[in-house]
Amino acid sequence: MVTITEDEGDNVPLAQSLKELTTENTSDTGPGPKLEYPNASRIVRAGPKLGADGKPHYLIDDIPDNEKMRLIRESGLLKKYSKSKDSGAGSDVGEDEVEDLQALQAEYDRASDIPPWMDAVIYTVGLAAVFGLFEALVNQQYGVEVSFSEVIQRMAKTAPALYAIVYVTLRFRRTRIVNLLMLVAACVSGCYFVHLNMHSPRLGIMRRAPGLVTLWMYLTFLMDVRPAIINAIVVGLFWLIDPFKQSI
Repeated sequence: MVTITEDEGDNVPLAQSLKELTTENTSDTGPGPKLEYPNASRIVRAGPKLGADGKPHYLIDDIPDNEKMRLIRESGLLKKYSKSKDSGAGSDVGEDEVEDLQALQAEYDRASDIPPWMDAVIYTVGLAAVFGLFEALVNQQYGVEVSFSEVIQRMAKTAPALYAIVYVTLRFRRTRIVNLLMLVAACVSGCYFVHLNMHSPRLGIMRRAPGLVTLWMYLTFLMDVRPAIINAIVVGLFWLIDPFKQSI
């Protein structure tokens, strides 16, 4: 039978063992194992990269100013500060930061200051193209040949009415009354388009469908998410219920 005994001298504490390992062995047998602590001068701490001008360059500096301003507006930071300042309450935003934000907002407004009539012209050109596309598609669907010049003429006749609608909606789109009117007009145009497709003769569809679809698409695009969802629900229920099917 083999008996294993344990010598008390072999039980060296862990701290003492680590201390012996980290000290240099100067005996004749040669250097022993050595663990070196890192030198503070060789430690590279993480920090921002330096730009060409020698100043720190952060990741946010790569974001354009207009995108920064959009994010600030969506976060409601300026509104929060203005409300807290009017009420006399404290704010987490410092005075210097607010001045920087206001300067950035002023620069953004100057950079994106496009006259309303120019916005209306841009939208009108796009909507006129959409109207001409639907005009050609509807005539093609019912087997009526239409030339390119005829489509251009109809687009030119529709452009003034489109311009008036676009100018008014873009100019006053932030008011509640205009938002409500846009929702009502979108629901009416969408429901009327569905009614024409189900009960109107093909001549009525050909004459009215392109304008209704163009107006419906534009108002839905211009509205916020919740009014657009309400519009889609109303038109979908109108298509499912079809309240005029008994009178036809």
